[in-house]
Amino acid sequence: MSDSNYRYEDKEDFQGKKVKVLASTYEPGKPDAPEDWRAKLSSATEALDYLRAALRYWYSDEWYGSEKRK
Repeated sequence: MSDSNYRYEDKEDFQGKKVKVLASTYEPGKPDAPEDWRAKLSSATEALDYLRAALRYWYSDEWYGSEKRK
């Protein structure tokens, strides 16, 4: 997606100043069929790496990403 295809919205920040933020860029509608994540991985090693990362994200004491809790 090039920069000219982006849509922006004017919002207020926490101090009340007007700021320009990126608007939603998804395509409207629903998917035709469920996506098979396994089809994106070309080897067993890639699949294992993917699953290790997912397990670390959900079950680690470190907690990375948007689900970080205090």
